[in-house]
Amino acid sequence: MEFPLLVNKEQKSLTIAPLPSGEGHTARIDGREYRLRWLPINDNEWLLDVDGRPIRACLAAREGETWISIDGETYLVEEPGADDRRPRRRGGPDDQSRQVTPPMPAAVIRILAAEGDLVNRGQSLIVLSAMKMETTLTAPYRGTVKKIHVAVGAQVMPGEILLEIEPAEEEQHGV
Repeated sequence: MEFPLLVNKEQKSLTIAPLPSGEGHTARIDGREYRLRWLPINDNEWLLDVDGRPIRACLAAREGETWISIDGETYLVEEPGADDRRPRRRGGPDDQSRQVTPPMPAAVIRILAAEGDLVNRGQSLIVLSAMKMETTLTAPYRGTVKKIHVAVGAQVMPGEILLEIEPAEEEQHGV
């Protein structure tokens, strides 16, 4: 079966078929063929066997996007045309933008805000570590930290809500 995909916004073609032995599949990505088997570890982790090489993969899905982390590399996988089906943001914070989420699978190494804190747009909130690099998540607008859903040391995935911000009055009215 053939699937057109966007991988990090680049068009790819994936063809997958069961092996005649029934012990796995062949996967062809842009003309390159792999022998593939997989075993789910939990809802977000899989153990892959690619051409006899064991690989751990982490997956997270949210609103038509699937983030896959394999061997320290993170890929955004989407169906072509998925952008057309996603709701567009109009001015001012909406429910989705009130939530701070990680861009890739990561570990929380510092939390720089507390519930009830008033934060300004661009203020550092949470520091993550992924692929031996630190990433600081910042406030998308001025507001009050409503809820923190994680603790230092937590392993987090894209789409997971780490922190919620209630917009300041002027943000709610687009001032």
